[in-house]
Amino acid sequence: MALKRVLAIGKPKFALAELAELEAKYEIDYVIPTNRFETFAAVHLACATRPTNYDWCFWLFGYTHYKPFDRELLEPVLPCGLYAGGGAGYDSVDVEWITSAGAYYTSTPGTPTIGTADMHVFLILAAEKVASEDRWRDGLPLYDDPEGKILGIIGMGDIERDVAGKMKAFDMKIIYNNRQRLPTDVEELLDAEYVSLEQLLRRCDVLSINCPLTKETYHLISTEEFDMMKNGVYVVNTARGAIIDEQAFKDASISGKVFRAGLDVFETKPHIDPFFRKCDRVTIQPHYGGFQSEQSMKERSWF
Repeated sequence: MALKRVLAIGKPKFALAELAELEAKYEIDYVIPTNRFETFAAVHLACATRPTNYDWCFWLFGYTHYKPFDRELLEPVLPCGLYAGGGAGYDSVDVEWITSAGAYYTSTPGTPTIGTADMHVFLILAAEKVASEDRWRDGLPLYDDPEGKILGIIGMGDIERDVAGKMKAFDMKIIYNNRQRLPTDVEELLDAEYVSLEQLLRRCDVLSINCPLTKETYHLISTEEFDMMKNGVYVVNTARGAIIDEQAFKDASISGKVFRAGLDVFETKPHIDPFFRKCDRVTIQPHYGGFQSEQSMKERSWF
């Protein structure tokens, strides 16, 4: 019986034992991704030179430099029946096209949960602290204590539920807005209050963003939304950069509406606006929440 054929865009670095088992059961061709142009050419070449079609196609985390996964990139892989992508988001994948072609798409939404939540907590705490270069404490203001502050969460999925649970240890008041209200028992467990988006923006001391990027959430937070917020609000985003209108964000930061921010994502990543690199009131990370040593175990669970 012929082995099923798989096209892998990227090669796993951690789940080597599981990869060996997979290679014993499937016939796998690897494309090592670089930039969009070269990855596009490599995928097309792999499909053109293979005498039989692929049954499955998967790609790994870290695809910013060659996304999106759309018809242009993936059509040669058809009639592949299953596409699998590493990560929780699906904004880089043309799911509508994949399903219209008669294929399935699956991702790994649970894989980065704890790591991203930990990064989010770190950025909340970092945003409420201050830093200096070569000045020690000279001229630094007192920093804020999270105790008693209102944490306003937009998007109460697995990651933010973990964030909410961890921030309870700091005695923060949790309010949230979500596409669907959580069950009462979950709200009680998290001690979280469901509110409208406008209520959340007006009440929160720390704005916490972790909703998916969709057509509806693109620039969800812009000038009008910043105007609703308290003066001196903190903003933390580990979801997708384009949920925030970066120009409006910069204006709000310069005016003092946003006092400090913690950002793991950017609208034009990996090319970060120089403002965020230079502003001493912004703590930045390179979309790194899910990249931890324990990631190897999570990658194993995927296989």
